[in-house]
Amino acid sequence: MGSSSSGLNERFEVATQAECARFFGLSARTIQLWISAGCPGVSGCYPLADMLEWAKVNRWYKSSDPMLAGGSESDNLERYRGFRADLAEIDLQERESTMINPAKVRDTYLGSLQFFREAAGQLTQRFGNGAGKILSEAIENAERQVESVNEE
Repeated sequence: MGSSSSGLNERFEVATQAECARFFGLSARTIQLWISAGCPGVSGCYPLADMLEWAKVNRWYKSSDPMLAGGSESDNLERYRGFRADLAEIDLQERESTMINPAKVRDTYLGSLQFFREAAGQLTQRFGNGAGKILSEAIENAERQVESVNEE
């Protein structure tokens, strides 16, 4: 199947790390690093197909976040992955609107309408019933809107 000059046999194995490096277009040092990181192969027998599959998973996988791609399993990397998972959970909660207490927001909003009621009273005293009534109707509409959302 292969020529004797390439060292490739019928099972797609080569005998040296230098031949692996030529096959993958990498340096011999990179192949040494792969082997020390768990890539299949021992001196005299380097299965290229198995090495290729290992490299796809452990070296060439492209994550949107390079820190999450395969490789080292240090404590710092695990902490980083944990933080990323926590951030993803927070993002999900925000998207689902569960990060806030809707009842508390509703009560706060409705309570803040008291400031507008006081302003409506001042407008009525200063400019007559018509001016205060406009603001009072707007407050009632806002309250109805909040209640309709609460019923959903």
